[in-house]
Formats: sequence, C-alpha cells, structure tokens
Amino acid sequence: MALLPLMLAACSIDQSRLGNFINQTVQPGMPMEQALVRMQAEGFYCNAGSGGDAIIACTRTYERLVRKNCVERVDLIRSATNAKNVGAIDVLEVKCPK
Repeated sequence: MALLPLMLAACSIDQSRLGNFINQTVQPGMPMEQALVRMQAEGFYCNAGSGGDAIIACTRTYERLVRKNCVERVDLIRSATNAKNVGAIDVLEVKCPK
C-alpha cells in the first residue's frame, strides 16, 4: 500500500512541471541552434524542416507505467527580429491516448 501514491503519481501528467523544465532548458533570446541541441539532449525530437520555418515543433515520449505513453509537445518560435534566435517558447498540452 505504501507504493500506491508513488504509482499513481507516475501515471499523472504534471503540465506545470513540464513548463518549468522547458523554461530552465531553453530561453527566448538564445540561439536557435543551441536551443535545438539542448532539447535533443533532453530526449526531444525537433522537426527543424528546411531551417527557415518560423515554428519548430519538438516532441518527446512520456512513458507511463500503467497506461499508454503520452507525448510532450513544445514549439520553439523564431524571433521576428533575428531568425537565428528563439523568440518564444510554447509548451503545449501533453497528449495522451484515451
């Protein structure tokens, strides 16, 4: 019974924790190339496309013990004034199969 709260915590999605983690990993103003390296080092796959896209979608599988895995999603948005830098970061809702 002592492990039940730990097991339930492993199954829940903490959206704010993901947001805090991303904000510590990448920040607006940093070079996009550096942001992509940092995201990939944290297990995210970032679809950089041709390199000129305004939004770069990054995803990572969130493994759960009891239910099917979820997908964490983050968009890196290029700066409007300098396309080589991150302008904004959008942490999207974690998607889980029903």
